[in-house]
Amino acid sequence: MIRLNPIFRDHVVFQAGKPVRVFGTGSGEVRVSFLGEEKTIYADGKEWLVELKPQSYGGPFSMELSLDGHEITLNDIMIGEVLLCAGQSNMQFTMAEEATPSSSYESDLFLRTYTVDRPEANKPLTPEDGWVCCDAESVGKWSALGYLTGRKLREKGVPAVGIVLCAQGASVIQSWMDTDSLKAPEFQIAQEKLCEDHMVYSQWNAPSFLYETMFKTVTPFSFGNAVWYQGESNDSPAEGAVYVSLLGAMIQSWRREDRDEALPFVIVQIADSRRNEGWFAVQKAQEEAPAVIPHVRTVKSADVCEKEMIHPVTKGPLASRIADAVWLYQK
Repeated sequence: MIRLNPIFRDHVVFQAGKPVRVFGTGSGEVRVSFLGEEKTIYADGKEWLVELKPQSYGGPFSMELSLDGHEITLNDIMIGEVLLCAGQSNMQFTMAEEATPSSSYESDLFLRTYTVDRPEANKPLTPEDGWVCCDAESVGKWSALGYLTGRKLREKGVPAVGIVLCAQGASVIQSWMDTDSLKAPEFQIAQEKLCEDHMVYSQWNAPSFLYETMFKTVTPFSFGNAVWYQGESNDSPAEGAVYVSLLGAMIQSWRREDRDEALPFVIVQIADSRRNEGWFAVQKAQEEAPAVIPHVRTVKSADVCEKEMIHPVTKGPLASRIADAVWLYQK
């Protein structure tokens, strides 16, 4: 039986200028037709992939698929900018929790989001919702940074923006890394020297757990940028000392898994909150990341977010900085 990855639904946004990849699992014949190009493969019972040529901004379009004789049409497809928004609770943080009054929410059919399933309960959106077009009545369920960054990009003239949310609150970076990367000797840290979040939220903080159960479920979808907002759960001094190396190894593995060795990353520096030795070390590592990891930009949050709050509620100015960083890559 042929299965199509759930990210491929009506209203999907594909990244402009990068291969259009369609993938899933199972065995049988797969045929994909899109914008005058048609490809057929024979899946062998494992993972399958059809890669089509890059496209320019535009839409709406339709895609025809035949999955072992089962015909499917995906409608209202746009070609635009797709952001992989990943990390922990500050990325997961919803518009309903953010400072912007709901009276300022705006509907926008060309700003869309897809949410990767996560282990934690209480999920405003799930993969079953598919690609959700921005509606002022329901945008409170969106990632605040995702929505606000997408709005800024739309204001810059991007014809369509897709936000793929891949975030889990209280997650440690080691859970987002592949097993091979974690074998490096410098990452072998004794349990008593780790941030307590490793143990308190052990359900999803096992090494490589979120890499396997969340990130890999949407690869190798083509993204224009990844936005990474994480670090609060790695604020022990021992982890802070190697955080830039952990970050570099994670980025390298994500690029490899997503078949994009130059995928740009925007790193959001954690705001001033706990203000301890490990916290400062993580902030310093995030600040230094562009000097040691290629195709990385860091945006500062401390001067535009509330002080002494681990979850700053004002995220608009930060979203503007993220959008500017993304825009620089596209230009």
